Amino acid sequence: MIPRIQKQTIQDKLQTNKLLFIQGPRKVGKRSLIEEIFQEINEEYSLLDCSVKRTKKSLENEPDQLENVGKYVVLYEAQYLKNLNQLLENVLMGKITSTVIVVCSFVPNVEPELVEAMRMEGLEINLFAPSFYESAQHFGLPEEERLLEERLIYGNYPEVLADLPMAEVTLREIIQDAVFTNLSSKERINKGDKLLRMLQLLAFNIGDTVSYNDISERCGLDNETVERYIKLLEDAFLLFRLPSYSTDQRYELKKSNMVYFADNGVRNVLISNFNPTFLRNDMNELWRNYVLAERIKWMRMHQSKTKVYFWKTHTRQQMDFVELDNDKMRAYKTDWEKRKKVKFPKSFQEAYPHAKMSILNRSTYWTFLSQKNV
Repeated sequence: MIPRIQKQTIQDKLQTNKLLFIQGPRKVGKRSLIEEIFQEINEEYSLLDCSVKRTKKSLENEPDQLENVGKYVVLYEAQYLKNLNQLLENVLMGKITSTVIVVCSFVPNVEPELVEAMRMEGLEINLFAPSFYESAQHFGLPEEERLLEERLIYGNYPEVLADLPMAEVTLREIIQDAVFTNLSSKERINKGDKLLRMLQLLAFNIGDTVSYNDISERCGLDNETVERYIKLLEDAFLLFRLPSYSTDQRYELKKSNMVYFADNGVRNVLISNFNPTFLRNDMNELWRNYVLAERIKWMRMHQSKTKVYFWKTHTRQQMDFVELDNDKMRAYKTDWEKRKKVKFPKSFQEAYPHAKMSILNRSTYWTFLSQKNV
């Protein structure tokens, strides 16, 4: 099992806080990490699976029972609880004396002020599939570099990497599980087949701006439903939505979005393509999805407040990734071929001369995916 960088943080927080809020996609090892931590600190804990109807109903009808469960309580898949907001408030206010670990695989319906309060106290932990940095720390950088093409094709889900011959089956199960079972506790998906078609269109058009109108016409959905489904998939940690950056310069795209997949394997199973890299004609798209998703996950794991965008003009000039940290701007172009000379858009350089620009290829991505000053 690849050691997770948040492990020590969780252990430390358990010693000084009564609440921890852990969220991230299903099947990335949240439960396994919790089990490992409690084994190491030699403490007992009670796990209440809120996806089980009986458990959910009991916690909603008798929330005070948490007082009698034990010193440590894990509320697993807590996004299903209607009264989660109240439970969190009760823990923070000291009405529940047990140490409560809330684990969610979907962004729960919790008041933004409460989420911000937990975030400011460092109580929110974001856990994704093992990152490039974690894998490199575990296997060593030369070995992780050797495994790069495997990551580009199969992604990073531990269950997938543990049994590559079954990768396609496992990844399809992950998508089916998310779409038809765990997308939301409130908004059910009644057009799952059309949502899957929408996901396939997004997968085939990585790096293009999203046209809700085009997708709706090709999937038989209305624009509002397309936008809602993308938001639900984002809240399920399957997608990342990247907004366009604009300061009203000439020809800049405004109010546009690009969508990337949090895991390359999920993207590839949607287009039914697990061909090796030398047989593919989508390597730039595959590479861009990988480095941008890994960077966004790294930033969220470290609770970075840096804002991220893409930049593009109507004349098709583009910077693939833009980071804004106060008055500092960093902008990147991605390219799979490390010897290829890449030009930066002249109009971007003229509009933002203070921006630091870089190329992300196979020779330069290491620092980008593991620099801590985010």
